[in-house]
Amino acid sequence: MTRADLRRSEQALGGGLRPETLRFASQLARAISRRPRVAEPQGAAVPPAAVVAAEVAVPAPVEPRTEPYPPRPVPPAEAGSGEVALPATPAVVCDRSGRLLQANPAFWRLAGRRLDEPRDSPLGLRLPQLLVGSDADARLLRTDRALVRVRAIRWELSGDRQMVLLVELDDHAAHCWTAELERLAGAGTWSYDLGTARLTRSETLLELYRSVGIDPDAGPGPIEGEQVALLCQALRAGARAPDHHVDLPLPGDRVLTCRAYVERAQDGTPVRLIGTVRGQGAEWLADSRVGTHGERFADLMALVPNGIGLIDPSGRIIDANPALCALLDVPLERLRGSMAGSLAAEPEQLGPDGLPDWLRRVPPGAAHAYRLAAVPLLRGDGTRVWCEVGVSMTPADDGSVHWLLACTDIDERRRAAELLRTAGTVDELTRLPNRAAALELVDGLLAGPARDQVALVCGDLDDFARVNSSLGHEAGDDLLVRLAGRLQRELPFGCTAARLSGDEFVVICADHGEAGGPDALARTVADLLRTTVTVHGRPVHLTASVGLATPAPQDDGTPIRAADLLRFAEVAMHEAKRRSRGGIGIATDGVVRSATGQLEREAELRAAIADDRLVLEYQPVVAPDGTVLTAEALVRWPHPEHGLISPAEFLPVAQRGGLLRELDLWVLRTAAREAASWPLHRDRPVAVAVNLAGLLPADPGFLDLVTAAVEQAGLAWDRLVCELVETSLVALPPHALAAMAELAGRGVRFAVDDFGTGYSSLARLKQLPAQTVKVDRAFVAGVGNDPADFAVARAVVDMARAMGRFTVAEGVETTEQFHVLRGIGVDAYQGWLFSRPLRADAMRALLSGDRLPTPALVDG
Repeated sequence: MTRADLRRSEQALGGGLRPETLRFASQLARAISRRPRVAEPQGAAVPPAAVVAAEVAVPAPVEPRTEPYPPRPVPPAEAGSGEVALPATPAVVCDRSGRLLQANPAFWRLAGRRLDEPRDSPLGLRLPQLLVGSDADARLLRTDRALVRVRAIRWELSGDRQMVLLVELDDHAAHCWTAELERLAGAGTWSYDLGTARLTRSETLLELYRSVGIDPDAGPGPIEGEQVALLCQALRAGARAPDHHVDLPLPGDRVLTCRAYVERAQDGTPVRLIGTVRGQGAEWLADSRVGTHGERFADLMALVPNGIGLIDPSGRIIDANPALCALLDVPLERLRGSMAGSLAAEPEQLGPDGLPDWLRRVPPGAAHAYRLAAVPLLRGDGTRVWCEVGVSMTPADDGSVHWLLACTDIDERRRAAELLRTAGTVDELTRLPNRAAALELVDGLLAGPARDQVALVCGDLDDFARVNSSLGHEAGDDLLVRLAGRLQRELPFGCTAARLSGDEFVVICADHGEAGGPDALARTVADLLRTTVTVHGRPVHLTASVGLATPAPQDDGTPIRAADLLRFAEVAMHEAKRRSRGGIGIATDGVVRSATGQLEREAELRAAIADDRLVLEYQPVVAPDGTVLTAEALVRWPHPEHGLISPAEFLPVAQRGGLLRELDLWVLRTAAREAASWPLHRDRPVAVAVNLAGLLPADPGFLDLVTAAVEQAGLAWDRLVCELVETSLVALPPHALAAMAELAGRGVRFAVDDFGTGYSSLARLKQLPAQTVKVDRAFVAGVGNDPADFAVARAVVDMARAMGRFTVAEGVETTEQFHVLRGIGVDAYQGWLFSRPLRADAMRALLSGDRLPTPALVDG
């Protein structure tokens, strides 16, 4: 209501801003940038400043606070053609090109710049480099890259210069504008909380009372008490929308008009009473205030960041503030007199009366105002701007009713919403479609009539990790962005590139015939990804393995899905990468079937480990006299459909599926538990040997996991042998060596398996706490007839003996092998010559018997 009444008293202003306007702008900017300090009565809670000036409980009076407002700073007048004396609020002086000539300390601080650091000086920079957006709602770029929301006020100076005052916008500014509007109108407000029976007066109301010589608490109760009592009585009587109006005569020709109404919650429950008190009278209101109020209201509306317009009943725009003119890019003189229909960006928005359909006739007053979340308005240059529009109707001086329009630019908000929407479909780094968008595109193509012409080519850069590790991730990102641009520029017509993840791309072709056929398309993609890119001044040569897939009906006749086609292309790509760098793979039935079988077998193996459906067999390791020294645990998978699956088949599945660690843990725990109950063999305890390929000493949990397995099984420490392949012992970190040493100190033995096939040096073997060296079966097989195998086997045994290591020969199957190996000094033997792998019960039975027969016993 106050805003509508103030609008009636507004006067048209021409020309530039006057000195009084500059003083008011400086004062209001200071009010917006800080909250006024209000003295706190001792022992009383103080409501938020600048809105509430005093609180009284009805009917007991409370002394109101009367501390005046803080001094209002006024900017000094312009100083000739030299430096300009700037106000205390953030301000700068620019030349016609926008170059900063002068800036006050408040601007330095707002821009995040240090006054004591010359390199931080903004002077010489152009204002558009620091200030973006419209003056009504601009963003100041700080040195820390943060954005400060400001309102820019400009006026001309002599010498082709311009002063720009920046007003920081925040929620507190709205409160300041509200209080200033009340003060300009000679009005004040009070509220009475129905729950706490507390009366609160605004500071402007207290000023109004003082100006007319009224003490609101001089009587037996507050001056507002009568209205409060009458409204409460009406509420108790069940009145739905009670209000109350009373005029209080004052000495002379003056009147205080007091109007009060009930404010309700969303569910209709009365919450508080709101009262508005205004001073009326020719001498006090018309003669003394009308001219000043009109000028100050115009200045205030110039500072409001939202576009405000006034439209008469015929639909003609009769006035607008500078923010609306800037928003529509139309000068005020052209906007005045134009029809509201000219604002409509779309013809269908116009009704039969020529008015936009969003301009509705509603009863006057804020209670009947309505808001439209997004309306496109037509700008002067023919483009459109999306605005949030608030509309209400307000009485005019002649008794007619005008539309009051408030427009807020939401283009930036819509752009942010669009970014959020595309975040799920666009790769943030390369701005290519991501996996989700690629699948959506392929699904659409497969549903069309040319589905048989669709082709997918997946490409993965070879050894891309070396770029990140050697040049850094920033260089890697730069390289990926360049490759994405290369694909977008040079792919054949009808092809779309997308980034799946990391260094993996996919090219989607709607019609591979346009690209020369599927094979030609695959070669094109491989050639585009095979290039040399200069990154951070260094040339990086790239190759990529690609996989091609085209749609074909599924085995059950159903059409192929996008996810399946993409998976087939990725399978072909991985198959090509497995064969060689820079290869091209095609998703044939065999390749796809193998990949599908791998996934199925992997899931089954994972379930078998979790459900304890694997079994262990044990192969004895014997001394020359047939005494069983240890037994190696060998895992077997009895499949419910495929029978007993050998390790040669399922260990690669475990390796590709990342299951080796889980498999090792299962074998370790099961072997320790079963071996704990083994009987002595010839009065000697028999140790169990466990192969470890996934659970290695470098694993941070290696020591704890081995300790837990042994202790839970109740196995003696010296009855566990951990067998590690030679390649896993290369370059062990210090914590891995410490874990091995700790377990060896408890009695656990370590064996180097398949020795001679890896890269270990003699010096490295000497450093390891490994007590046993196993001669690989590859050398044992030909030890009797191949001089090279014999030489290697003898060298391994001689070396182990020289370092005090125990030697075991694997895969001994013939008497000849036994005798040759015994002749070169092997300590123990393992192979079918002595025993096949045995189930747990058969192993116990063997240990309960006598020594195993060996060629040494037969010869003896």
